[in-house]
Amino acid sequence: MKSKTPSKNRFASALGPKKPLASAKSKAVALLARREHSQSELRAKLQQRGYEAEEVEQAIEWATSHQFQSDDRFKLSLFRRRASTFGDRAISAELGQHGLGDLKSIEFDESRAEVFESEEDRAYDWIKRRQLSALASVLDETGSAEPGQLMALKAKVFRGLSSRGFEFGNIDRAWRRILAEFKSNA
Repeated sequence: MKSKTPSKNRFASALGPKKPLASAKSKAVALLARREHSQSELRAKLQQRGYEAEEVEQAIEWATSHQFQSDDRFKLSLFRRRASTFGDRAISAELGQHGLGDLKSIEFDESRAEVFESEEDRAYDWIKRRQLSALASVLDETGSAEPGQLMALKAKVFRGLSSRGFEFGNIDRAWRRILAEFKSNA
């Protein structure tokens, strides 16, 4: 004879969210161990996982007081992750989505200043990484090219960088620098 064991209710998820097994503090620490989070992002993730609002606020306050979470560290982390491919406007917009102001609100250490290149330098590096071979195919060994091909490549570079939040003036200076460097090496 088969023993009847209680079966799991297939519709338990429809009845409402389950109470999480781990505390909000331990979940916050686990999330922060992977990468930096802003307070608003951490709050949203904890609430999404079913923690009560009061428990979430206590966990965030605890994590902040024990220096596991810091909005200033988050700003620097976001800048470092995005700087190689995004311009200042895009990074400022992302900071704004987290309710942390804009790029000007980041306080840069003088000791780490070399990590934070100017937007023009970052645009120059982007062009060099992504379009150097295309530029080499357009320019001949004397450094001259058919104007139509060069203009098409320039338009492609300007579209690519401006869509990533780089300022027009910085793109233009970076483009001129790479052309001058390429022509001087030819």
